[in-house]
Amino acid sequence: MIRGAAALALLLAACSPTPDAREDDTAGRALEAAARSAGIVSDVADATGVYAAGEDRLCLTGAAPRHRIGVSVDFGEGQRCIAHGTAQGRGDLTVDLGQGCNFLARRDGDRLLFPVRTPAACARSCQGRATLDALALDRLSEASGEATRLRGADGKLLCAD
Repeated sequence: MIRGAAALALLLAACSPTPDAREDDTAGRALEAAARSAGIVSDVADATGVYAAGEDRLCLTGAAPRHRIGVSVDFGEGQRCIAHGTAQGRGDLTVDLGQGCNFLARRDGDRLLFPVRTPAACARSCQGRATLDALALDRLSEASGEATRLRGADGKLLCAD
């Protein structure tokens, strides 16, 4: 029965006129938009989510192109950075962690890369020998809800409003 239904579907598809390329493109865009709004597929330009590597954590909340950002780097007791601010962009992100700590974070797929040398002002967010330099984090989740609940090395919410 299933084989017969599949054969009938193939036969009907072969006999159907070929859709106009514009109709096909419009239908494809509509399908992609519906999948995004249903949460099945994410917008690749949207960086929202949770990023991590080892004990280092980062959250991005809000909608592209403007995000709230929180960063926690933890090298052990007395060796950590905790910073909060904003990030803007679609793709690469212009990060502002306040007090002159501004830089461009590069996105490479689901990987977020801080510059090899962040501005000297970024050291204000750090204790001991910890630094935000060359931080490389992988996206663990695209869920905004998870990003808003992420906690830093100090136990506090990183992306709290």
